[in-house]
Amino acid sequence: MQIHVAGPFEPPDNPLPTADPAIAPMRRPCMERGCQYRNRALVYGGWLLAVLDLLANVAIVHDWVQVSRAQAAAIVERDALRAELAVRQVPRPPVVAVPAPPPAEPVRARPRPGPKSVSDVPPPVPESEKWWNR
Repeated sequence: MQIHVAGPFEPPDNPLPTADPAIAPMRRPCMERGCQYRNRALVYGGWLLAVLDLLANVAIVHDWVQVSRAQAAAIVERDALRAELAVRQVPRPPVVAVPAPPPAEPVRARPRPGPKSVSDVPPPVPESEKWWNR
């Protein structure tokens, strides 16, 4: 009887069968590095997009804060100007009510003519004007 001594165990390239042949089998780097392995360019590109989005959102919020501060300052200035104008304003003379003129007499509408009677039968043609009597 012979005893067969095997070398170190190496898993095959694709140990699991794929359920769908349209899906590519798992690659060796993915098996070695785990299921979270991705292309580094894609990972860094995603992080770059996330950082740019964060910076854009911070810039937008910063603009909103500046706009709201500017609006608040404009409201304060408007109220101050209104108060200053209220002090300077000269009292107006009282308004005299003028009576309204009496309403004009309504114009009577003309009566509408009735609908014309339309006959489906054409008017009679005299016998002397018919083509076979000419």
